[in-house]
Amino acid sequence: MANISYIPAAQLQADVIGFDTGPGNALMDAWITLHRGKPYDENGLWAMSGKVSNDLLSRLLKHPFLEQSAPKSTGREAFNIPWLEQQLTGLNLSPEDVQATLMEFTARSIAMHVLQLQPKGELYVCGGGAHNSELMKRLDELLDKFTVADTSSLGVHPDWVEAMTFAWLAHQCIHKKSGNLPSVTGAKGNRILGAIYLA
Repeated sequence: MANISYIPAAQLQADVIGFDTGPGNALMDAWITLHRGKPYDENGLWAMSGKVSNDLLSRLLKHPFLEQSAPKSTGREAFNIPWLEQQLTGLNLSPEDVQATLMEFTARSIAMHVLQLQPKGELYVCGGGAHNSELMKRLDELLDKFTVADTSSLGVHPDWVEAMTFAWLAHQCIHKKSGNLPSVTGAKGNRILGAIYLA
């Protein structure tokens, strides 16, 4: 799943927002695994061999999660192959056309949420999406008033961000400090996250 951490220039904790935007690479990865036995679409090359279906894209963009207000979270229970196959009903598309449409859906679902937060700024991408050069290119096109780059521009490898996050959460738990921001999690206040069980 794709998610946003919005950090305003003033960097006030109360103004930080975080939430999921939609499927990220999950549908693209699942579709190429189903049809080509590969775990992911390297650099979006398979998607680029197809054409975006406006009919399918319109159906995908009507997913109710996209209209929910933040903070919000989603997962494979909402974006999965059975759901996708329902959206394909009555459409005669090649597998690569579906992949092309899934990449466009991913890019648009991210971009629309970014633009809801502010009209211009900087977007730094981490995780698997940062390695999909065609997805990054599409985000750059959709967010033409943003600087779009991966987190290596900030000195952090895009594959390390999640591990660093969980290391920080463990540190906070060990030191009995809050590990959440209510503006992100929707909690009523600061909370110590996790538990420690001695062997």
